[in-house]
Amino acid sequence: MKTNLLKTKKFKYGAAGTALTIAFIAVVVIFNVIFTALAQKYMWFADMTEEKIFTLSPEAKEILSDVTEDVNIYFASEPDELLASTSLRYIYTTALQLEEAFPNITVECVDVLKNPGFFRGFYETAATDIDTTSVVVTSGDEVTVLKYTLFFVYDDTSDYSTAWAYNGEKKFVSSILQVTRSETPKVLFTTEHGENIESALALANMFGENGYTVEPVDLSKDSVDEDCRILVIYDPIYDFVGAEAEDIRFNEIEKIDDFLDGYGCLLVFCDPQNVGNLTNLNEFLEEWGISYVGGATVRDTEHSMSVDGYSIIADYQEGGAGGLYLSDISSLSSKPKAIIRKSAPIDILWATGGELNASRTVSAMLKSYPTSELVENGVPTETGAYNLLTVSREQRIVNNEHYYSYVIAAGSPSFASQTYLISNSY
Repeated sequence: MKTNLLKTKKFKYGAAGTALTIAFIAVVVIFNVIFTALAQKYMWFADMTEEKIFTLSPEAKEILSDVTEDVNIYFASEPDELLASTSLRYIYTTALQLEEAFPNITVECVDVLKNPGFFRGFYETAATDIDTTSVVVTSGDEVTVLKYTLFFVYDDTSDYSTAWAYNGEKKFVSSILQVTRSETPKVLFTTEHGENIESALALANMFGENGYTVEPVDLSKDSVDEDCRILVIYDPIYDFVGAEAEDIRFNEIEKIDDFLDGYGCLLVFCDPQNVGNLTNLNEFLEEWGISYVGGATVRDTEHSMSVDGYSIIADYQEGGAGGLYLSDISSLSSKPKAIIRKSAPIDILWATGGELNASRTVSAMLKSYPTSELVENGVPTETGAYNLLTVSREQRIVNNEHYYSYVIAAGSPSFASQTYLISNSY
């Protein structure tokens, strides 16, 4: 007797199971299509990166919290076109997050090809071209026009396919600060001590790109501007006038001290060859728990980017305040190399001390590896791990609020030189 396969329970239930599976897959596919369309339309976005690269950070929100002026961010393409481009989608997402976080920030998309007249005033103000990938940030009469490439970091700036990092948040924050000019903070570079200002241009430009106004200051004549947040001493040859000044108005060390009393930050970059000339400056730094060691240069042939062993690959520190400030970098699975060439060692005189209430703390941010050695007059004298970059912090509590002053010292100006600072490898 022949059995009709079509009428068997196995076939019936098997066919039903197959049909259900096909139907379920169809539903999932349809759901995904609908969800993707809605996500693109309404910008549903989840940052799945471990470092939350595409999420607006608390630091950015804090910096912009003081901006009260109305800010407009214009994209020169329609939303659908922005979402279709991976690069522009990232930038558009960050802009929408800014709009959501701040009621005074507005994001608008205007197709420059369909409505070129809308951007005509920005051409005249910004003196630049505007195309479909441009981003315009305005406030009042102030305008800045940004190419989309400025929101990314490239291995090769001549090849935009080599993008390896997104810095859209930083670019937007600096641009908003530039157009609002709301109490724009200043960075002052000292002059008249043989400072190598030309070599400091990369550092000055970096501050400028982050919303600071950069200016020189001659402390023998002028005091530190009250809007100054960071004072930079870069590669001085001659010492700063201290207690030997016949008139307090010419005491440069006193002016630096007054600046730090106002919760400022001092950055010092000294060359090992000139440290011996900087007696007053070094004595002042000793009050902050650090001292440059004159006449010695750190060399490490095992951890170096040069044959002579002087372009040292520094070791990120994980302990103390110095390690805390570098935690975002040191926690990465693959850390970028920090290079400092021909560095003087910096002695840490005490971990906690200074002032009568011991309110100053000192720690290393970068050190050489234990394989390094000190070289004096071309002759190695000792081996060990030496401090290359240190941070000193003073804490004060006023009306239950914590206020801080900082002194950051580098053993060589090369740490902030153009060679290393603008490199995407370091």
